[in-house]
Amino acid sequence: MRETISSEHYITILGQFVSTQLALEDRPKIEWFMQDGARPHRTENVFLFLDEYFGNRVIALDYPKFTGTGMDCPPYSPDLTPCDYFLRGALKDTVYGNHPSTLDELESAICVACNSISVETLKDVMSNFILRIRHLIFSNGQHFESIVF
Repeated sequence: MRETISSEHYITILGQFVSTQLALEDRPKIEWFMQDGARPHRTENVFLFLDEYFGNRVIALDYPKFTGTGMDCPPYSPDLTPCDYFLRGALKDTVYGNHPSTLDELESAICVACNSISVETLKDVMSNFILRIRHLIFSNGQHFESIVF
């Protein structure tokens, strides 16, 4: 998506996500939906959409203040998802190493960098993700900073 993400664009993306999830017959049931605190994610229309589809099963900044349900996104929460703890860092040097100067060059560099990640690396990343989730479960959702992944 080349446009700036507005709340309207974000609701469109959320709608596509929800409709895809509902269409999958063998889909896992979504227990909770979590989003970060980006400004387009914290508008009245977005919160109304989330409330309609996820109700009190939302973790998001300011969501409880608006709806009275859900859970506020914890400050300084650990990077649990592979996109947070792996992908961003893995792509950064490769993508920006050639100093792309146009959106087309940037998009091409991102595609090349993503395609260069080996299957073995992706398996390691997913193993690490499972380990992170296990630590989260073991700590009963509490903070655990002394663990090195």
